[in-house]
Amino acid sequence: MSINSSSNLKKIFKLDNKITFLNHGSYGACPKPVFDDYIKWQNALENQPVSFFSNDLYVHLERSRKHLGAFVNCKSDDIIFVPNPTYGVANVINNITINSGENVLTTNLEYGSCDRMWFYHSKKNDYKYINSKITLPVFDEDSFCDEFWSFANAKTKYIFVSHITSSTGMILPIPKLVKEAKRRGIKTIIDGAHVPAHIELDIKTLDPDYYIGACHKWLCSPKGVSFLYVKKDLQKNIQPQVMSWGWGEEYDEFKSSTQHKTKSRFLNIFQWQGTRDMSAFLSVPKAIEFQKKYDWDQVRERCKKMIVDARNEITLITDLPKICPDNFLGQMATILFPTKDHVKLKESLFEKNIEIPTYHQNGYTAFRISIQGYNSDSDIQYFLDTLKVLL
Repeated sequence: MSINSSSNLKKIFKLDNKITFLNHGSYGACPKPVFDDYIKWQNALENQPVSFFSNDLYVHLERSRKHLGAFVNCKSDDIIFVPNPTYGVANVINNITINSGENVLTTNLEYGSCDRMWFYHSKKNDYKYINSKITLPVFDEDSFCDEFWSFANAKTKYIFVSHITSSTGMILPIPKLVKEAKRRGIKTIIDGAHVPAHIELDIKTLDPDYYIGACHKWLCSPKGVSFLYVKKDLQKNIQPQVMSWGWGEEYDEFKSSTQHKTKSRFLNIFQWQGTRDMSAFLSVPKAIEFQKKYDWDQVRERCKKMIVDARNEITLITDLPKICPDNFLGQMATILFPTKDHVKLKESLFEKNIEIPTYHQNGYTAFRISIQGYNSDSDIQYFLDTLKVLL
């Protein structure tokens, strides 16, 4: 048995063995060695809270940022830790200026919490949040890009697009969109919640203006770890939503009392936002180490093949079209299913101890399947057999 076989990995994750867990995409899952590291940091905090918060924490945060920066290929002082992607996106939205009559271009495939924040901000500031109506099925990257840009105009100041969409599981052609946005003079905000450790992320090469990613999903860190990348020349104007002791050095009123824990204003104003347990942030190096130890490139390759094969099998059963080609898939796929009641489908699957999200899209019920290293061929076969019974 290889070290990264599904049967071996299943023993290492803290998941309920009675559940066929095909929903890694929603919240991730944490392996025992990484969770143990998380508890280690909590113990260190509780052992001497004052020393930990006053001094030790900042050394450990710097170490964690350096590991993450190397993993996603960007400078460690260009990223800050945030608890979740929604929080990261909120910090960007509340730091940009969009004038009345201008617009932000997005897609009709974005995550619900982000749509809500943009909707509120656009109404409050009298600009338009435009949803490009992406037609499903998507046939190729060029047709996707053409359809997306057909909704842009001279008033488009930003694009906000998911790198991998939560609702469809599709990997969107973000490098092409970012390149074209630069040509048009449009700033780019990329929601990469599902990207780190799911597909390769090279922020330096991609060169977005803002990038938000989660570590607690496919990198398998403890819950509550994400990051916000801000391009260096945009950092001088950004402000945290919560201002605390690292903020205010530019004002006479606070100049003498501002805490300078790093040489970076960007890091100082964001990393201390009141007392909170940042142990999960400190476990990121362990999560990266874990995936290196178990050759996660090979795991991803295996999972991608399982996703493609599973989708082929399911579409043979349902006789419904695929929403995208195989090259749009990583370790997730959203698949149409011929029933109108997606809630009943989810409940029926859960009665069989299958955890999977369901949706209603374009007149069809759909479900999203996620495959991670702990999922086996027998998990997929059990799911297929259950679907056949439900048809």
